[in-house]
Amino acid sequence: MRRTCLAIGLALALVSCAAPLRATTVCVLTPRLALNAKGEAVAAVALAAPTILSTEPLEEVRIEREGELLWQRRALAGEPIEGPIPWPLAPMRPGQRLVLLLRPQGVQADDYAVIVLEGDPASRMERAQKELDSLGGDPIAWWAAIQQAFDGDDISLGLALLYAFDGPGSARIDNLRRAVFQAGCGGD
Repeated sequence: MRRTCLAIGLALALVSCAAPLRATTVCVLTPRLALNAKGEAVAAVALAAPTILSTEPLEEVRIEREGELLWQRRALAGEPIEGPIPWPLAPMRPGQRLVLLLRPQGVQADDYAVIVLEGDPASRMERAQKELDSLGGDPIAWWAAIQQAFDGDDISLGLALLYAFDGPGSARIDNLRRAVFQAGCGGD
C-alpha cells in the first residue's frame, strides 16, 4: 500500500509522494480532523462509536491498528460507498489510536487518505457519552446539545452529535444535516 502526503483543512488533498496522481480531495465531516505537530491528520474522538462521513463517494474504507486490518468495506462495482457509516468495531477507548484509511473514487488502489483516530481523554469521553445518553429521542434536546457544542466552539462534538446514528429525525435537525453536508469542507 502506498501512503500519500496530505494537505489538510477539513478536506484531505491526496498528493502522491512518489508518482503522479490526479489531484483528489476527500472531505471528511466526521470525525473532525486537525493537523498535529507531526503533520498527521488526526481526529480526536469524543464519542466511543463515531460516525464516519465523507462528502465524496469512496471506493474503500479501512480501519487498522498498528498495520493490522481490523475492518474493511469496499464498494461494489458501480456502487460507491456514500453517506454516513456507523462505527463497525467495539467502542473506542480513551487514548486508543486507530488508523482510518479512505480511498476516494478515481484513484489508484493503493492511494489512501490516512487519518489517525485518537480516543479523547477518559473525562471528555465519559462526559460526551453521558450527554449522548441523556438526550434520548427528544429532537429538542438534541438540537440544544448540538447548538451548545457549536456555540461553545466544540465543532468536533457538535458534528459527532449531528451525525450520530442515535440521533432522532426531525425536520430541523435533518435540514441542518443536509446544509452541513452540502457545504462540505468549503471547497468546490
